[in-house]
Amino acid sequence: MVKEFDYYGIDGDTFFSIIDNMYDEVIVYDANYNIVFLNQACKRHYSTSPEAMIGKSFFDFVDIDWWSPSILPVVYKEKKAMAIRQKTYTQTELLTIAVPLFDEHNNIKYVVMNVRDEINEADLYNPQYIVQETILDEKQKPVSKSKEMKKVMKLVKKVSKIDATCIITGESGTGKSMIAKHMHRLGLRSDQSFINVNCASIPNELFESEFFGYVKGAFTGAKSTGKKGLLELADNGILLLDEISELSLSAQAKLLTVLQDKEYMPVGASKTVKIDVKIIAATNKNLKNMVDIGTFREDLYYRINVIEIYIPPLRKRREDILQLVHSFMNQFNNKYGLTRQLSSSVLQVLLEHEWKGNVRELRHLIERLVVTVDSLVIDVNHLPKNVFGIIDQTREEENLSFDEKLIKYEAYIVQSAYKKYNSSRKLAVHLSISQTRANNLIKKHIKGTSNN
Repeated sequence: MVKEFDYYGIDGDTFFSIIDNMYDEVIVYDANYNIVFLNQACKRHYSTSPEAMIGKSFFDFVDIDWWSPSILPVVYKEKKAMAIRQKTYTQTELLTIAVPLFDEHNNIKYVVMNVRDEINEADLYNPQYIVQETILDEKQKPVSKSKEMKKVMKLVKKVSKIDATCIITGESGTGKSMIAKHMHRLGLRSDQSFINVNCASIPNELFESEFFGYVKGAFTGAKSTGKKGLLELADNGILLLDEISELSLSAQAKLLTVLQDKEYMPVGASKTVKIDVKIIAATNKNLKNMVDIGTFREDLYYRINVIEIYIPPLRKRREDILQLVHSFMNQFNNKYGLTRQLSSSVLQVLLEHEWKGNVRELRHLIERLVVTVDSLVIDVNHLPKNVFGIIDQTREEENLSFDEKLIKYEAYIVQSAYKKYNSSRKLAVHLSISQTRANNLIKKHIKGTSNN
């Protein structure tokens, strides 16, 4: 850190040690939504270490409901301090005050957040500003225009009506948590709690206290009132074990006992507690392969894998892309009080992208565009250069005009699609244009180039 720092006898190391040990959480973001500093108080709020969060993006956490609603994008947009009440996935209530710091050009360089729990009617820094809580995906059905997702939703509807344990599989970002929430809304426990636990965020040494809770005086540093565990919070409802593959073998053994016996013992308690919870697991890993190499318990695998629901990647269900785009545009326009629109050129680029990050990547991109673009219409030149290979190919051609770049983008889209579909009719259907226009584009970008 800053070794030269010396203020009234406090050197840099001592200063940062003081910040690191504050009761309040202190979190600092840079201008690109990345966490650059976080003190030890995060362990109390999220049951994880600063090292597990520093260097990651705000967007890595917001989609898995580590806290909600979010204030950071609003601070970047409004360029002023904001305050908000939040709740973490561990059901901790927080009061967060976010203050932007500016560079010499009046651009935000950092956002410093002071986060306090155990709120007792504290006065908000800016009580007139109300952030609309827009966890809209919890109120909407998952997009299922494609035949692949229609099959998934048919199975989800069946499984939601029974209490059998199930596992949701699929690549990272495909929407496994959303599917689990939708099952909760459709199911017999819809009026009970839904607890989403990211297993990767819970250190092994905290597994028992977080899952089972503890009684008064269970250990040094324990709250005098004891603490409810995640199992108790989810009692009679649903417990989603996201990234279950990240649990240690010892944690897997303890979880298996709960699933088998339907009971657990809080840390420091002398008797067990009965539990009635529907368990949904989710993972982007191949658990069967993990069983084969000994990193996942076989008995737990068969216990949770009564029914498997596989969510296909977005590139395998492109019919859903435009509907998702329009849904996210509506969501974030409403959230930030804006009326942004996407040009047809942008929509074509989004249709052709491979979406390795799936729905989450698409959602992040749409939010960033809505928040950062000042014009009414979001066009191709607003897309981040590190997102699309098509844009990277022309980075060195800065001397091209906007229209010339658009022609290159159009050629890329048409040539890629025609290579895949090889007919004007199929190209027209894929691009949602007339066959006449498709023929003209083929002449312009394919047959025209072959004659040169």
